[in-house]
Amino acid sequence: MIDEINKRIIELMVRLNLQKASFARELDVSLPLITHITSGRNKPGLELLQRILSHFKDVNPDWLLLGVGSMYREKPQQLDVSPFITAIQAVEQEIESIKATQKSVIQYHRLLLDEVKHLAEMDQLLDQNEQKLLGMEVKLDGLKRELLSKQ
Repeated sequence: MIDEINKRIIELMVRLNLQKASFARELDVSLPLITHITSGRNKPGLELLQRILSHFKDVNPDWLLLGVGSMYREKPQQLDVSPFITAIQAVEQEIESIKATQKSVIQYHRLLLDEVKHLAEMDQLLDQNEQKLLGMEVKLDGLKRELLSKQ
């Protein structure tokens, strides 16, 4: 009677579509060793089990050694990051929108500051002209008095 672990090795060979000779070559063991295991004459040794698990990395060790679980290891589920990517893109768009608004406000602010500086300069010019006008009016009055006094 064939032992359960021997049956699992045969099942693995069938699933992998490997004959005894090709299975032996894959594991770098002798064909008689595989023949003795598949016939139930011998149980697999630790070295053969290690070779199987090392060579066929997706074979579930619990299944091979104990008959528990499925033949192949469960693949880790991929994390769905698409909601995060969508959220990141939305935040990036909002940041770009805020930056664009800030840039416009800064440009407008600079324009207004330039206008205020220009108005201050104009105010100074008005003050200077007013002082000149007063001086000129005083001078004009003086000239008129001088002219009247000479008549």
